[in-house]
Amino acid sequence: MANGTIAFDTLSTSGQITGTAKSVDTDYVVNGSVKAWLHYDHASGVDRNSFNITSVLDDETGNYKPTFTNNMDSIYYSLVACMSKAYGVGVPYGASVFSDSGSESAPTTSSYFVRSVHSGAGTYDAKYNLNQVCGDLA
Repeated sequence: MANGTIAFDTLSTSGQITGTAKSVDTDYVVNGSVKAWLHYDHASGVDRNSFNITSVLDDETGNYKPTFTNNMDSIYYSLVACMSKAYGVGVPYGASVFSDSGSESAPTTSSYFVRSVHSGAGTYDAKYNLNQVCGDLA
């Protein structure tokens, strides 16, 4: 079977989709799509589901480092991370991403760093961690 190239500027449906969106510019597909996502249970170390993530390093309590299957083209990509609240802790919580550009937690083209934090007792292993990465693939 020969492999070739298909070139086009717009993707269109054959009329099977209802609604107003019947076509999309291919630049939007390439530049406007999530390039990686992860649903990770840090409490048990399970990658529940992901796209473009090959592995997750459980660094220590509250810290984890996903590795991309296909690398980003630079370290200047956008990452959104959120997680479930720490059980039994009634204080604010959140994520710290790329915490120090001069350390092992700095972003690279092949991985990124997330820390689950809460103001009462530092870090914790959240059961539900949701990450999305946007940017250009290498």
